[in-house]
Amino acid sequence: MPHDRRQFSPSLVWLAAALCCTTGISARADTLVDIYELALENDALLKVSVAQYNADIELEKLALAPLLPQARAGYSFTDSENDSTSPNVYLNPETNALDQIDVTSVRETENEGYDVSLSQTLFDLSAWFGWRAGKESSQQAEANLSAAQQDLIVRVVQAYFGVLRAQDNLRASQAQERAFERQLEQTRQRFEVGLIAITDVYEAEAARDLAQVTRIVDENNVAVAKENLSVLTGQAPGALHVLGEGFAPKPPEPADRGAWVDFALSNNNQLAAARFAEEAARQNATAFRMGHAPTITATYRYQDTETTGSIRQNPDSLFNFAPDSEQTNESWQIRFDVPLAAGGAISANRRRAAEQFNAARETRINLSRNTVTQARSLHMTVMSDVSRVNARKQSIVSSQSAVDATQAGYEVGTRNIVDVLNAQNKLFAAQRDYANSRYDFVINSLRLKEVAGTLSPEDIARLESFLLEPAAPTASDASE
Repeated sequence: MPHDRRQFSPSLVWLAAALCCTTGISARADTLVDIYELALENDALLKVSVAQYNADIELEKLALAPLLPQARAGYSFTDSENDSTSPNVYLNPETNALDQIDVTSVRETENEGYDVSLSQTLFDLSAWFGWRAGKESSQQAEANLSAAQQDLIVRVVQAYFGVLRAQDNLRASQAQERAFERQLEQTRQRFEVGLIAITDVYEAEAARDLAQVTRIVDENNVAVAKENLSVLTGQAPGALHVLGEGFAPKPPEPADRGAWVDFALSNNNQLAAARFAEEAARQNATAFRMGHAPTITATYRYQDTETTGSIRQNPDSLFNFAPDSEQTNESWQIRFDVPLAAGGAISANRRRAAEQFNAARETRINLSRNTVTQARSLHMTVMSDVSRVNARKQSIVSSQSAVDATQAGYEVGTRNIVDVLNAQNKLFAAQRDYANSRYDFVINSLRLKEVAGTLSPEDIARLESFLLEPAAPTASDASE
């Protein structure tokens, strides 16, 4: 086992490149590598994880933004017209007396200006700890994506071998049905010549009928398993490659269970994500505790405004001037703010963030315990699977010998038909159990690696080397 942490790259491109198979994806993929590549392109859950990752990695940038310089530019244009009538006093030239007259003024102006402002936070503890929380959230997003990528490998293998498992069970039930059908024919022949009683015929018919029911159920299970696989790839699978007899289960390395537990605690992606989430919550709680801390901000502002227009009066006046002007303003500011009260929001946010940290911490503790349990349990299960596969393989040999001996005893009259049928049932059950134990070993081995955080596309390629192209269907298969 490697001694350093292995994480998936956020980019999915290298995943397919890491596989040993370089062939293109066919329209009806039938190898494990092809199925995995199709799942990389079409699995909806992985796409959700990728989209969530792309969204979450922006949290660090969003948290850093308040600490970086802020720039703003503005432009304004105003066109206004103001009509007014007001009384005024003038000297009447005819009477040389002061008379009152209403003066009407029309003022048209256009104001055009722009302004630019730059500001920089000099001191803000709340924003600083918020940025540190954002960094932890981005790392949490990477760990979650790595966990999702490893989960896809397990789901692909489970679905792929789920089809192979169902097909093996179907072949066993078909062989059982054919064997019981032949047994029924032989029993009828022996009954017709008076060698056995009619009850043996009934026993053989019942066994044949039950085998037919099992075969029908297994046919449906194959169809269901293929549908489950198509959920990952978005299309119906072709004839899948099968696990060859050359595949020999081996115990996990290292054999020490404690080493797997220690490695899982250091490298499990879900546990890593929980640690980052806990640290992010801790930094976030600290940020809200600084809600009453002072902030210092430096601001520079430049403004340029120009006004043009005209004034018309009735009667005319010699003292009317156009309202043209140009104004430039430049200012620097250092602002010191202390939040005093916000309707209780600051204290409420502080309490809420503290409880969120408590929740994140307990989540991490619970996940740590589950990770230890899963690592130990899966290690024990894989070790047991190795022995189970070997024992199941030997049980087929023993069951076949029992069938041969029971059949011979039935021929000479020392055994009855029930003994023969029971022996055959045990043989077919042994064949099913052997196939299922091999698939259980493969899936549990991958789950152990997933818990340890070492699962990668290389494991898909390694499994692919043990898969063989399925045999061409025989005439007897086609007739069924």
